[in-house]
Amino acid sequence: MFQSIKREFHSLQSTHRFFIFFVMLCSFLISADYSIIRPVSNATFITSFGTEYFPYAWLLTVPLNILLVSWYNKFLPRWGCFKTFLAVASAIALFNFFCALFLKEINWLPFVFYVWKEVYIMLMFQQLWSVIHATIAYSHAKYLYGMIFGVGACGAVLGSLLPGFFAVKLGSETLLFATLPLYALLSLCYAQALRKTSEGLAFKLDDEKTKNSTQAFMHGFTLIRSSRFLVFILLIVIFMQLSSTLIDYQFNSFLQQEIPDKDLRTQYTGRILGIVHVISLCLQFVGSFLLVHFLGMRRSHFFVPLSLCLNAVAFLFMPTFALITSSYIAVKSFDFSLFGVIKEIMYIPLKKDEKFRAKAFIDVFAHRTSKAGASFLILGLQYLSLPHLQLTLSWIGLILFSLWCLLVHRMLKNELVVNA
Repeated sequence: MFQSIKREFHSLQSTHRFFIFFVMLCSFLISADYSIIRPVSNATFITSFGTEYFPYAWLLTVPLNILLVSWYNKFLPRWGCFKTFLAVASAIALFNFFCALFLKEINWLPFVFYVWKEVYIMLMFQQLWSVIHATIAYSHAKYLYGMIFGVGACGAVLGSLLPGFFAVKLGSETLLFATLPLYALLSLCYAQALRKTSEGLAFKLDDEKTKNSTQAFMHGFTLIRSSRFLVFILLIVIFMQLSSTLIDYQFNSFLQQEIPDKDLRTQYTGRILGIVHVISLCLQFVGSFLLVHFLGMRRSHFFVPLSLCLNAVAFLFMPTFALITSSYIAVKSFDFSLFGVIKEIMYIPLKKDEKFRAKAFIDVFAHRTSKAGASFLILGLQYLSLPHLQLTLSWIGLILFSLWCLLVHRMLKNELVVNA
């Protein structure tokens, strides 16, 4: 296996090798920063508002998603990839720096920071992967994509060490200062990656200056509606995020009960995410390649929901903090590795416009808006004051995984996805 990967890598042109090197660094830095930001935002949110307010935060990601995707689809053809990336990266670095200074002083800021964190990370990965899809050939994707995800997991593991071991000593908010140097280096690496593409820093889509924000947003939806292939990608993303959100809520509910101290919660979450990223790293470097190599793309899509379904069944029999933590680790590990790899490979045969703007609609808007659907469900169950909320959510998760399997079965029957 490793010899074949080595031969494939040496067959690439030197320009493509440098491109791969710099996009791997970008993946490393984005993941490292997010592994610091996520535990801090979760812990400060729970301290200020409690887990019962998570659904409201997820609902508010919808208008922010619409705004960001509209803005992205409108200005990307005008500014090009690099200027758009710099604008987004600068906004993230400055706002995180502001939160590092004032998160303790401003009561509503933990809520806004959590919502902002939920949205911007998807836009950062969207900008990176769109350029990757437009540059790397389909024949190289099944081993290169796993490696790119794997290097990102290395960054996530190293990033999680900061909250995992220093949150109590330094304080959760202080950790946010790490965003500035990480994003400065990230911008340099992204520029170098673009220089290794055929278009260089001028990399951009066809100019469509006549589009207003609403038209730009709907353009991505129109592209998806006209393609059964994109509709399938959209649906599997929705299933993954709905089920992941339910498990996320269950995990944080147990976390609030078991660990009342804010900095200890940051530390615990950081260490759990460290485990997630170590598992993801192993799956990305080895597991994803073996999965796609031996099962093929179509059968690989069955593996993810079936595995998560078994995990959900285990929690139904023993609904403990240890098992919900295991379920949380499983769904996040798969989301960051196997699911991510096979999903990203599916974008390669698409047109350039679909790789950028349709992908932005799916991976930014639909990805995070799916949480809004889960939020309505959780709020409805809270309103009904069900005595066994955790058990009910587990049954719903099991139903989602089953429907996901049925969707994949239909996809296989209609041969929407070819084998890698």
